[in-house]
Amino acid sequence: MAGTVPRKEITVSMRFSDDNLTIIDRGAELLGLSRTEFMRRAALHEAQTAILNETVIRLSPDAHDAFMRAISAPATVPPPKAAERLRRRIAPWER
Repeated sequence: MAGTVPRKEITVSMRFSDDNLTIIDRGAELLGLSRTEFMRRAALHEAQTAILNETVIRLSPDAHDAFMRAISAPATVPPPKAAERLRRRIAPWER
């Protein structure tokens, strides 16, 4: 086929205790998968979950409305003492 990129597969080696492998093998068996396929799917699922947890924010309709009101509201002026304290503070990147 023209334009296809050859697939490159990389071997990953891990160490497990016998107890861990027993659990993994049982899970794979219940799903009718090889150990390798079971572990590949589990690793991909965990990676996707981690990525989604960092990039997607799920809110109820009420929470979404409150969030939109908060970010759309005009900025408020901090109290004079707080404003002065902020002006005197040295930024972390200037230390």
